[in-house]
Amino acid sequence: MAISKPDPEEPLTLFGKKRADNANGVVDQESEESRKENSEPHNLMLLYDLFFAANMTAFSNIHDTTSVERLVAYIGYFAVLWFLWLNVMLFDVRFVVDSISERILRAIHLGAMVGVSVVAPQYNPADQVKETFQVFSIILMISRLTLAAQYGLAIYLRKEEFKPGVGFLTKEAFSKETSRTGLIIMCVTHVAAALIYLGITFRFTNSTNSRVFVTWYVVGFLETCVIFGVSFWFEELGFKDKALQDRMKTATLLILGEGVIVVAEHVSTIVKNANSWTPQTVGVLTATVALIYIIFQIYFDWSWPTDKIKRVLGCSQSDLNRDQSSWDKISGYLWSLAHFPFHLALVLVMEGATQFVVWWKIVELIDYVSDEFLAAFRLAESDTNTGIAASMVNHLNATVNQIWEHYPRDLLVSHFHRETLLKTIGGFRDEHLRGFSTPDGLEGNPEFQDFTDAFRGLKVTTLNSILNNFNLEEIADAGWQDHPETYEQQAFDDAAERFELVYIYVFCLAGAALILMALLHVLSRPRLTVLAQKAVLGVVLVFGVGLMLLATMSRHEAHARFTTTPWIIPTICIVFLFALVTIHGSRWVPFWARSGSTTVMLTEPVSEVKDGQTERKDVAPSPEEKKA
Repeated sequence: MAISKPDPEEPLTLFGKKRADNANGVVDQESEESRKENSEPHNLMLLYDLFFAANMTAFSNIHDTTSVERLVAYIGYFAVLWFLWLNVMLFDVRFVVDSISERILRAIHLGAMVGVSVVAPQYNPADQVKETFQVFSIILMISRLTLAAQYGLAIYLRKEEFKPGVGFLTKEAFSKETSRTGLIIMCVTHVAAALIYLGITFRFTNSTNSRVFVTWYVVGFLETCVIFGVSFWFEELGFKDKALQDRMKTATLLILGEGVIVVAEHVSTIVKNANSWTPQTVGVLTATVALIYIIFQIYFDWSWPTDKIKRVLGCSQSDLNRDQSSWDKISGYLWSLAHFPFHLALVLVMEGATQFVVWWKIVELIDYVSDEFLAAFRLAESDTNTGIAASMVNHLNATVNQIWEHYPRDLLVSHFHRETLLKTIGGFRDEHLRGFSTPDGLEGNPEFQDFTDAFRGLKVTTLNSILNNFNLEEIADAGWQDHPETYEQQAFDDAAERFELVYIYVFCLAGAALILMALLHVLSRPRLTVLAQKAVLGVVLVFGVGLMLLATMSRHEAHARFTTTPWIIPTICIVFLFALVTIHGSRWVPFWARSGSTTVMLTEPVSEVKDGQTERKDVAPSPEEKKA
C-alpha cells in the first residue's frame, strides 16, 4: 500500500499571485476555500493592527487630556493615525497577498508606524517644533507612496484580466466591469496625497505655528472617500467576501483593551499602600471595568451589521447571487466611516474614565489631609508644655513629612514655601489661638488673616505633592521667586480647572458614544420597519442626550458636590447598563400591538433564504395562541 506524500509547502515568490476571490457566485470547493482564506484576517493585517494599537497606547501614556491644548492635539494625532490605518486596511482586505515584495512593503508600513510614534512626544500643534512636524509629514508621504506601490502591484497581478485596447479616458474604461481604471484611480489618489504631504513639509518654521497641518486631516479623509467611491462604482473592487467588518471589530476590541490596560496601569499608582484599598475605590474601579464590558456588549449585540450589510462589508457568503442595492452599499461604507468618531469617543472616554479613578483617590487623600491638619490644630491646643503655636508647628511638620514620604515633593519651591508658612504659624501668640476648635473659627477676622492664609497655604502645598505624583500638577521651579505666596495656590487651581475639562468632555463623549452606536445600528439596518427597533433607538438616543446634558452641571453648585463623590463613573455605567437592558428587553418580552384585525409584531422579523432570494417572514401567532 503506497503512502501518500504530504503536499510540499508553496514557496514564497517575488510578487505572489492574484487572490482567488469568488466574485462570480459559482461556489465550488476550491473557491469556497479561497473565500474563507480571503475573508479571514491575514497575519500581515493583524501585525499592522497591533502596531496601530501600540502606537495609540504609547501616545496616551505620553500625552494626557487635561487641558484644551492637549485635548486638541490628542484628537488631531488620533485622526492622522486612524486614517493612516484605515487606508492601509482598505487595501489589505481586498488585495493583500503573501509575497516577498508585499513583506518588504509591509516593513515600510510598520516603519511608518514606528516613525509616527517617535515624533509623538513632541506633537503639539500649539507649540510646533519644525523638525518634528516636517518628519511627520515625510512619514505620511512615505506611507502613501507605499500604498501606491501596493496598488501598482495589484494592477500587475491582474494584467491578464484587462481588456486590450481600452483607453483610460474612454467611456468603456469607466464601466462598472472595468477594474483597471478603478485601481489606477486609487493608485493616483495616494500618489497625489503623497505629493501634498511633501509640499506642506516646507511650510513649517521655527518662528511661527503654521495651520497647514490641518491638511493632514483633510487629505486623509478625502483619500478615504475616493477609495470608497471607486469601490462603490467598480463592482470588482468592492468589499464582497472581504474582511472589512472584521477589521473594524478588531480596532474596536483593541481600543477597549487599551482602556483596560490604562486602568490596570493606574491601579499601581492609586494604591500606594494597603490602606489605599477602600470600598469606594474598589467600587469606582469595578464601575470603570464594567463600563468597558457594557460598551462591548452594546456594540456587538446592537450596532453589529445584519446579514445584508455583512455581505456588503464581506463577512457573509449567503445570497451571493443577489444584487446589492445602492443604499445598502452606501450605508455599509458609512457604517465603516462612522467608526472614526465612535473610536475617537471611545478612546477619550476610556482616557477620561481613568482620570476619574485617579480623581476619586485624590478626593480621598484631600479628606485625609484635611483631617490630619485639623487633628494637628486640636492637639496643639491641648499641649501645655511647649505652647500652642510651637506645638502646632511640630504636629503640622510631622504631618507634611508623613504625606511627603508616600508622595514625594522634589521641587525647591515647595520646601521653601513650607518653611516660610511654618515660621508664620509659629510666630502667633498662644493667647490668640486659644479657644478655637477649628481653623475655620479664625476665618473672617483680620487679626488672624496671616495665620489662616499660612494654614491654608501649607495644606495646598501638601496637596500639590499628591497631585504631582498623580501627574495632575505641573508646577516648575522657574519663576516661583516672583510670587512665592501665590504660586502653589495657582498650581492647585489649575489642576482643578483641568479636572473640570475632563468632566465636561467625558460626559459629552460618553453620550456621543451612545448616539454613535445608535447611528451604527441604523446604518447596519437600513430599513427600521419594526416598532420595537424604533422605540429602543429613541430610548438610547434619550440616554445619550441625557449624559451630554450632565456636562452642563459644571456651571452649577451641584457640580462641586457631585464631583467629590465616587458616583461619577458609576453614573455613566448605570446609564449604559439601562441602555443594554432596554436593547435586550425588547427581545425578551413579546409585545404585541393590535389594531383591528391587524397584528403588528414589535420584535424583529425573521428572514429565510429560498432559491437565492431572501424573503421576509413575520411570525404571527397561531390560531391556538389567539384563542388562548
